[in-house]
Amino acid sequence: MMSIVKKAKNKIKKLLGKTPEKTLYENYYNKYQRFSFVDGSCTDEKQFEASITRLYHTVEKGLSYLNYRPGFGKENVEALVRSLEQYSKQYSVDKFFYQTALSVLNEYVRKNAEHGVENKELSKRISALPGKKNEAGGAIKFVPLSSEELSKANYKELVETRHSIRHFSDKPVELERVENAVKLAQYTPSACNRQGWKTYIVNDKAVLREVLKNQNGNRGFGQEFDKLLVVVGDLRCFNRDREVFQVYIDGGMYAMRVLDSLYYERIASVPLSASLTKEQEENVRKLLKLDPAEVLIMFIGIGNYPDECQTTRSERKPAEYTVI
Repeated sequence: MMSIVKKAKNKIKKLLGKTPEKTLYENYYNKYQRFSFVDGSCTDEKQFEASITRLYHTVEKGLSYLNYRPGFGKENVEALVRSLEQYSKQYSVDKFFYQTALSVLNEYVRKNAEHGVENKELSKRISALPGKKNEAGGAIKFVPLSSEELSKANYKELVETRHSIRHFSDKPVELERVENAVKLAQYTPSACNRQGWKTYIVNDKAVLREVLKNQNGNRGFGQEFDKLLVVVGDLRCFNRDREVFQVYIDGGMYAMRVLDSLYYERIASVPLSASLTKEQEENVRKLLKLDPAEVLIMFIGIGNYPDECQTTRSERKPAEYTVI
């Protein structure tokens, strides 16, 4: 009986064929599966670069915390060292990301030793890695521009001085300032000016805490958020046959403009990934009462700047571009 049902389903599928949007999705998914990296199992230099950068930045974040936990992140540190060992056997160790990773690891060893925590085996493996470290990894002291300076800043100054912040003061952020930032971000360009986005401002602390339980990257600092912004895109604003991914392109552009606008309002912020599991997304949707047509783009934790502020150095690699 089951085989007859299965045959019938297969026949129906053949009769119906593939829709253009399904073909687009399948083509993209196949490319994603082919080219995306898996930590510890990279197959080309570009994958190694992305994986190593991701790993060293997770260590950088821990180094930037004011409430430093000596010996933190053992799994990520081990994965980073192992990846560098694998990479150095196949490729040049003169690349910026490789040297920055060495810089971060050396700072990790130094800071742990400063707190009385030493791992001789780890230090030995790091010392054995070929290549020279640069000075582009670790944490820096951060002093935001004043309100007066921000009001006079040009675009270059605004871009170069904004940093993600993971410590905040206890003083609440006035809702009006957040609303001003969201209104300013509305000037983001979008496909045919459709502006298919929306921001949820989570002010209720109980809801905020529950939402953060379903986000994968706020441990150690999320409890300091005064508010949480949730940026979504609306699928109803996009053409079915060829704009399968446009909601994420427009939504991502808008989210970046929100971050810049928050900085202009002198509100400290940190962008957080909205790449969730099925269960996590269902929980967030229920908590925020999201419309079924709305897809998650980004979470943004916000607060006022503290008196003393430290953040990741997050140096940028040289720009890549091709003139044709």
